[in-house]
Amino acid sequence: MPCSPQGGCRRPDETVLILQAAEVRMATSIQEAEMKCVSTAIAMFLAALLVSAGTARATDISGTITSTLTIFDNSELVGDVICDVPLTMPGANPCIAFGADHIKLRLNGHTITGSVTPPVGCSLPSDVNFGVGIEADGRSHVKIEGPGIIQRFQRWGIFLLSSASVTVRKVTVNRNCWSGMQVSLTSESTVEDDIWVNNAAGSNGAGCGGVCFTTSDKNVVRKCTFYGNGSVDAPNGNVDFGVGFEGTASGNRVEDSDIGGNTNGVEFFNTSSDNLVRRNIIVGNPAAQVIKTFTASNQLGADITFRPNFAGANNVLEDNVCLTYIAGSGPSTAPCPNISAPGVEQAAHRLTSPLNGQSGSIEDNRTALRGWIPSLVASATSFTLIGCAVVGGIARQRRRGQRQS
Repeated sequence: MPCSPQGGCRRPDETVLILQAAEVRMATSIQEAEMKCVSTAIAMFLAALLVSAGTARATDISGTITSTLTIFDNSELVGDVICDVPLTMPGANPCIAFGADHIKLRLNGHTITGSVTPPVGCSLPSDVNFGVGIEADGRSHVKIEGPGIIQRFQRWGIFLLSSASVTVRKVTVNRNCWSGMQVSLTSESTVEDDIWVNNAAGSNGAGCGGVCFTTSDKNVVRKCTFYGNGSVDAPNGNVDFGVGFEGTASGNRVEDSDIGGNTNGVEFFNTSSDNLVRRNIIVGNPAAQVIKTFTASNQLGADITFRPNFAGANNVLEDNVCLTYIAGSGPSTAPCPNISAPGVEQAAHRLTSPLNGQSGSIEDNRTALRGWIPSLVASATSFTLIGCAVVGGIARQRRRGQRQS
């Protein structure tokens, strides 16, 4: 009969029962530890799935669109798009329209093409119905994300109307009849890293160009390129531009951009006031062939132009590289020529270098973070499962050792 050092003795069957109970408790503890470990791993895996789901695009777009496609969730192009939307509705007849707030359209390197070849087939100012590429009407916090091309629409490539906090980023908008983008009654939106080229070949006397701000306020254009926008053969002469401020546009900002080869570089109309144009390279407006061919007084253009009927005030032109200026009814003190401007980056680095020394734009950083998080969580999940197996194996090995002893 086994006895303890303290002098107590037990029967053999009692000792066996005690050892068996200890084994059961140990096995239960191991199982509980393994279950907790696996539960943690499962929770981490589900977290990775949720993060991935947060960036999913629910609508894939490609092929020919024959009636306006309205999107209500995050969407993306998975192929090129041909737009053949009939002009049946008064006003804009868009190819793609945003139908909800807080959503994004990704172009993914594809092209959205309209049905005209400017200047043929372009809209007249008197037209009631007209075609546009992408429309955001009464929307907030929506995004058009490139790279990708929007081209050959009857009036505007992009139309922002009565909207707020819209982002248009890394998009190339090419050869649309009127402006590349019309911004009307829209505020606090961001236009960044875009290329606006060869628009307004068929504007038919409407003041158009790369981007037109009409009665819009507190929008920002930065690190964009405006090349070759505008035409001058309408009866009212040269009213086109790279960037234009019309109506009561106010509080907008254009900075760190390249503006060249347009019929006018930056142009101010009507009562546009309190806009800031700074740190841009604005040269070569208009191109040499335009200067040679169109010589009438109302066909002349310049890097910075104020219209003859301009009646606004307090627009600030600061630290721009520019050569030519038409005062119109604007400030008599010429901001051009100016060939040395503090803070102006070289043109070759505008679209590749981050703004103000940042490591990348906010959206770039967010996108990268969204991509990293699922991978990091998945890796942590794998290590956790491995850890569960190791801990369980060690515990079982100890249990076997105790049995043998």
